[in-house]
Amino acid sequence: MIVNRRGWAGALLALFLAAPAGAAGPTLTPGEQLYAQLAKLPAAERQRRLEDGARREGDFVFIETWRGTSAREHMGLFQKRYPWLKVEMSDMGSQDAAERFTAEETAGRHLTDGVSLSIDDMAALLKNDLAARYPTPVTAAILPQYRHFIDPQNRWTPWYWSEHGISYNTNLVTANDAPKSWFDLCAPRFKGTVSYDPGETRFLVGLYTMLGDAGVQKLLKCIGENKPIIQRGHDQRMQLMLAGDHAVQGDNYLFQGVAAKRDKPATPFAYVATIPILAYGDGVVINRNAPHPYAAALYADWAVSPESQAYVVHILRGPVTQKHPYFADDVKLVTTTAPSPELVQKLQGYWSAYVAKNQ
Repeated sequence: MIVNRRGWAGALLALFLAAPAGAAGPTLTPGEQLYAQLAKLPAAERQRRLEDGARREGDFVFIETWRGTSAREHMGLFQKRYPWLKVEMSDMGSQDAAERFTAEETAGRHLTDGVSLSIDDMAALLKNDLAARYPTPVTAAILPQYRHFIDPQNRWTPWYWSEHGISYNTNLVTANDAPKSWFDLCAPRFKGTVSYDPGETRFLVGLYTMLGDAGVQKLLKCIGENKPIIQRGHDQRMQLMLAGDHAVQGDNYLFQGVAAKRDKPATPFAYVATIPILAYGDGVVINRNAPHPYAAALYADWAVSPESQAYVVHILRGPVTQKHPYFADDVKLVTTTAPSPELVQKLQGYWSAYVAKNQ
């Protein structure tokens, strides 16, 4: 793809500096001032400055919300690309990572350069203004259906997305009897047989985006009345469903079941492809006070590179610049963006009132 240098640089700088007439913009940290200057440069010069700066820094500290082998292999590709950079990586769940990063920064301990987070888990981080404003030309490669994940203030760089949908054990539920809508989770035939994680923010935000306030209350109320199975851990619940412990999952990733069925075609797994899939963007957030701002920016850009995106496809996750590994092109997606803390609190209240109280 050929990008006009003046075009993207000017557009990014305009987005970065834009503010309502008469309103004072945010006070930029030294790292953000650096990023504003880099946005003025032609692409090749900008990349050279990033690499030179990261080479001088020598270190990069990152919290990854992929886990285990996937996290290590993905970061290993980055380290292979830039072998002179020493990387310190921690891996943990997205909500835990957001809490740790926010706790560090609000305590004035600037330990982490960046973190990969579900956009739906960024509420407290954004409220406390902890994310650097980082305009970057790499977002021009993001496909149209995923551009909703881009933040107008450039506080994160979208690099992949994950899904929540309805799946079922085909030994326990036939295709004809499988849910045909989200409200079918409340059908009497599924009473006591559908599992969910406890009060997962991204799931609740997805339902709210799809159904609105009244709709999400209606759905949660009937879910609570249908004796749901509540258990923490997406992977554990998927394994239990495939083993026949329960019939349906209303709140889970689908890639785990897809991977299991590809490995063993007899695996009793299917997902419902005819209803909207809840799509959650994940972004690389750079710390406003990053100890290594060049290295952090280098990683944020690399995460959207063809090399990184190919690995996203390889492990059956959702790339933002390439074709999805198993969804059809016309799949119905409900894409979410960063919720306010007030919305998160309200949705968690609905969960507590309609679902948790029935446990």
